[in-house]
Amino acid sequence: NADADASGVRSAASATASDGTSSDARSQARSATSATRPVANGVTVADETAADAMPDNPNAELPDKVSAEISDDATVVSEQYAATPEGELKDIETGETVTDPKIVGTESKQPDPLAKTDGESFIPVSAADVKEKVAANGGDVNAVSSKTRADNASVKLAALQNNEYGAHWDTYNGTQAFFDARNNLLAQQAKGVIDVSAWQNTIDWQAVKNAGVEGAIIRLSYGWGNGFDVQAKRNISECKRLGIPFGVYVFSYAESAADGASEGADVVNLLRQAGVNPGDLSYPVFYDLENWTYTGHKSPTSPSVYDGMVNSWYGKLQAAGYNNLSVYSYTSYLNSALNSSNIHGKTRWVAQYGSTMQYTAFPTNDRGWQYTSGGSINGISGRVDMNAFGNYQFTPVVQITWVYRSEDIAVGASVDYPSSDIDYKWQSYNLSSKRWKTITDWTGANWAGWVDQLGDYWLHVEARDSRTRKIIGSQTIAFRYAPGTTRVAATYAGWQNNHVLLGESSNNAAAHYEIKIYDVKRSKWVQGFKGPWAIWKPKKGIYWTHYEVYTSDGRLADTKTYAFGV
Repeated sequence: NADADASGVRSAASATASDGTSSDARSQARSATSATRPVANGVTVADETAADAMPDNPNAELPDKVSAEISDDATVVSEQYAATPEGELKDIETGETVTDPKIVGTESKQPDPLAKTDGESFIPVSAADVKEKVAANGGDVNAVSSKTRADNASVKLAALQNNEYGAHWDTYNGTQAFFDARNNLLAQQAKGVIDVSAWQNTIDWQAVKNAGVEGAIIRLSYGWGNGFDVQAKRNISECKRLGIPFGVYVFSYAESAADGASEGADVVNLLRQAGVNPGDLSYPVFYDLENWTYTGHKSPTSPSVYDGMVNSWYGKLQAAGYNNLSVYSYTSYLNSALNSSNIHGKTRWVAQYGSTMQYTAFPTNDRGWQYTSGGSINGISGRVDMNAFGNYQFTPVVQITWVYRSEDIAVGASVDYPSSDIDYKWQSYNLSSKRWKTITDWTGANWAGWVDQLGDYWLHVEARDSRTRKIIGSQTIAFRYAPGTTRVAATYAGWQNNHVLLGESSNNAAAHYEIKIYDVKRSKWVQGFKGPWAIWKPKKGIYWTHYEVYTSDGRLADTKTYAFGV
């Protein structure tokens, strides 16, 4: 069980199994291997799983044998099954073709993709790699006998704090951060996030939140026309009720751009039925692209085909106003079937179970690493995927922007916070009078109109969670205030007979004007005129002609001053 501390996701580094041994002790007891496997285009991925675990899947048990019916170019998609290049699903140890419609579906009915893994995540790997590892353990890779599987395989628990290969939580720049086993930073300002589906059964979300989980990615559906994941609406409702930041994911069974459009339209319909507006999503709607099995159908292998699918899917959601979108997959697939700059440019969540994240093409500052499938959290029965989401480069929690209007300044704030339930308080500090002024007290609006006098200020904003009233962050900047865009546009000073005609204009039709005369020799102001025009009859001397423009409510907005000799 994860024990949360004050920072939110600090949890015990090891968990205790029913036999009394710690997960650390059990990890040390298993002999780890470290091999490098080619994937595609010269890219290699290190396998750091234990000798008795599937490549890339430390919580999946390696089979004792592999049937001769499983070819090297097949793809192992779970502890028990492998998909042939022709799209058939076979039992790894017996070689028998799987026909159970709950696992492989029918030609007209897509199966739940997690059925073949009993609800647990599994990164598909090459059958050749599995055979090599089985052979290294002394197993038979040309087996013809029926399969025998142990029913009492041990379950390794992983705490939220780290994975079994040393990827871990720590701090960076004073923020919570996630590092790989070599202490390379993946993300700072990081959050501990789980992803869930119906296979986690009925979740006690209050217990999950109390355990320190800071976000959730909820399976909405798979394919199209299959309706909701049976727990999706409840999971969404509970996250909303408890203020747990969430996103959703949908598993793709698309084979073409047309299918991608169908899946996209289906997602929009389901999101609307579930009452999920674009502003409700703290994390994206993820398009889950993996190698799949489905009777009578074959998973695409061409990046160009996937490009068309992704673009069509994106188009449907963006047209409906859902713009927080991303792709999810795993490293080896991103380096092969998904090896497209278009797809890489949309991928912000990647699965890789090991000591390092070897996918390095994250397109944006924010990214997510699904670092283990063997997590254990209070409120969830069985194992659950754990993820670290955050920023590679530091981003201020609260950022200020502003827009000059005709007679004031609109000030606005953006907040890096997983909920939209935020209140704002704006203040200014006049450096001349040394006094604070409240621009707006706590309000749900992130923009405010700042009306003040010309001068030098500190502009200060605070943000708090409107539900808990906990301060999220603040920002203070130095600011030279001018009342909006009102400016002196032009001035005039010219002799007319025995007097001087003075004039000024501005870009504000509602502005007020004053013109003043300063006698340099006498060191004093000697005359003043109200209005845009004035007649001045100077004596011999040196003067300053000073032009002022005011807003409609009488605040000084701009000045111009010129020397004038008589």
